[in-house]
Amino acid sequence: MSGQTVTGLGLQFTDDNKLCYAYSGTKDSSGSATNYLDFTTNSEYIDAKIQPVYFAQGTNNVSWLIKFNGVSISYAEVTSGRDYTPFQELLLIIPPFTHVEVEVDNLSGGTEAVGVVLVGKVGMPPRVGN
Repeated sequence: MSGQTVTGLGLQFTDDNKLCYAYSGTKDSSGSATNYLDFTTNSEYIDAKIQPVYFAQGTNNVSWLIKFNGVSISYAEVTSGRDYTPFQELLLIIPPFTHVEVEVDNLSGGTEAVGVVLVGKVGMPPRVGN
């Protein structure tokens, strides 16, 4: 980590590997589900906070669906960029070797500038044996 701000689908780690983050950046939501984050953990687990972000001042209903290995784990829906901000964080433990997807969908069928932020503490499962 060299002080750069990184956005995209992937998960990033601090130099000491104790913290991680994923920032989708701002994207225009559409009337179909689109991955805003998409990554797979390795042998670490993550104590994560996931924050829906609504950059616009619109009133479209936008949803954030979180999946682990293709299974729906959590869901949030926001009905306006003007109310309820900041939105409630979604607190999740992401297990090792887990494919994580955050799908965003504009349920109103319009377009709004939205995103997702994930920050977490990285942990390693205890070693068995030896």
